[in-house]
Amino acid sequence: MDKPQTSLIVFQCYGNEAIFHECTFALLTLAQLYKPEQLKNVEIWIYTDNPDWFLSFRDCSLPIGIKKINEEVIKQWKGEIDFVHRVKIEVLRDLTLTKAGNILYLDTDVVFLRPVDTMLAAIEKGNIYMHVMEGIVSDEGNPIMKKLCFYLREQKRIQLTGKPLYEAAMWNAGVLGFNTQYHALLDDILFFTDMVHPEFPKHVVEQFAFSLYFQRTTTIHAAAPYILHYWNVKELRILLASFFNHFKNKTWDDLVEYSKLIQVHVIMQDKVTFLQNRSALGKLTKAEWEPVIPDWNMLAQQL
Repeated sequence: MDKPQTSLIVFQCYGNEAIFHECTFALLTLAQLYKPEQLKNVEIWIYTDNPDWFLSFRDCSLPIGIKKINEEVIKQWKGEIDFVHRVKIEVLRDLTLTKAGNILYLDTDVVFLRPVDTMLAAIEKGNIYMHVMEGIVSDEGNPIMKKLCFYLREQKRIQLTGKPLYEAAMWNAGVLGFNTQYHALLDDILFFTDMVHPEFPKHVVEQFAFSLYFQRTTTIHAAAPYILHYWNVKELRILLASFFNHFKNKTWDDLVEYSKLIQVHVIMQDKVTFLQNRSALGKLTKAEWEPVIPDWNMLAQQL
């Protein structure tokens, strides 16, 4: 029986402290699901401008490797188009220069819902994952999709065989799962991004590039049953800042246990409920929601 390939869980984590809180929370939710010996075939790689943040968790048992990047590298990876999401593509290109196996790339604003062994095994067999499908571009389901559809219908620079580009599905790229056998796709994705972004300078260009080239290669599968990407609840950063400040002197194992107090799906529903129940004045003034900061000591008694 062949030995399973190495699985590479990858984050890019740089900039302000809120990003580090998100990344650490994601790691804590992974640690909730796995004992150290169950991750013997897993490597976690974090591309970061602040390695000391992760090194400060001295008793963390996760198999974390650090790839230090600085402002110069980040600027270079943003490219001439100065596009922040271009960095993701360059991170993955850099990783695949020296590593082979199953890649599970994650934005920092994710939580692990269940063990990902089944997904990693499928990736090794050639399956590709993204977080969740958001619709067919030509369906014009939201304003940005409508603008993208118009652009793709009108542009002449990129013509691929098969169905028109605007008939492709748009997937959320907060989770990307693929085997390094597909590493050449990253060059195509980068080329598309560099070509299109100057003409259509929207945040979805990199997302669509991954969606396009992945689905032209094979069927994309949804990672959402395993991993939640809470991209639309940035307010969770307020709660995470409070959490890490309150428990700053705790051990890693303590943090793993206390992190169970943060139920992201409940928080997401709280935001939806608030927005749905705003008064007419609240809607007119665009009243914003913020999470309630709990009494952590009292909440911890529930564990």
